[in-house]
Amino acid sequence: MTDALTPLLDAFRLNASVFERARFCGDWALTHTGGEQASFHLVTSGRCWLDRRDGTQPMALDPGDLLVLPRDAPHRLGPASEIGADREPERMPLAEPGAGTGLICGYFAFDEGTRNPLLDALPDYLLLHDADTRGNAAMRSLLALLVAEAGREEEGSVAMINRLSDALFIEVVRHHLRTADAPAGLLAGLADPVVGRALRAIHTRPDQQWTLPELARESAAARSTLAARFRDTMQVGPMTYLYRWRMQLARRWLRDGESVARVAERCGYATESGFAKAFTRYYREGPGAVRRRG
Repeated sequence: MTDALTPLLDAFRLNASVFERARFCGDWALTHTGGEQASFHLVTSGRCWLDRRDGTQPMALDPGDLLVLPRDAPHRLGPASEIGADREPERMPLAEPGAGTGLICGYFAFDEGTRNPLLDALPDYLLLHDADTRGNAAMRSLLALLVAEAGREEEGSVAMINRLSDALFIEVVRHHLRTADAPAGLLAGLADPVVGRALRAIHTRPDQQWTLPELARESAAARSTLAARFRDTMQVGPMTYLYRWRMQLARRWLRDGESVARVAERCGYATESGFAKAFTRYYREGPGAVRRRG
């Protein structure tokens, strides 16, 4: 089966980084008001509580629990279910034994911030309890490697932790795709046998001169069936999605310094002028300006 996730990750350029790896002690609370990067928290020891800042009861997070916030939704973490105002925690090295809550916290950053169809397909709060991942050998191995590396102070440890975090995001998406009761958006489309074949064709061959009949043949479905199921799942028609996907790829390639003519060809446009007109309509600036800015 054609790999549908790799083109998406390549297009939006995942670049994970860990900003906290410590044991939090004392009476503390950390608040995140939201931002432009997906974030995550992994509990390595002890217990803390998650307050989603929406009036719901705080939830306990235990060792091995992973919280992913695809849009960095507002939240507060603290050592007790009654989470008070922010207080600076006493931080100790993660590997040092003792009381407190061990946390690894980081960002999943993308070139386009939190505005991309992959993140849009995930819930605001994605909580994977330790028990939820016991049947997922890849996830368990990644988490174990991340915890082990975070406790070391060796040359290259930051780079290693960040690359493991890259892999962790991919496995989180895979896990959600396999286990979600009702996937949404792009992940629902990939899970649908008809829509998924069309998406894979679009993602992997954006330079092809796709028409609705050709996409329908690729999907082994009637044109009306593909159009209806695609719109129901993705909230846009297949040709609109194709246009948006090409524009997102074009912006990345232009920023990399490729010529406008070459990008037009890679996006399936017969002429450079036709591509420039479509690009300007989508981004409200011409491809040449994006390329010069880099």
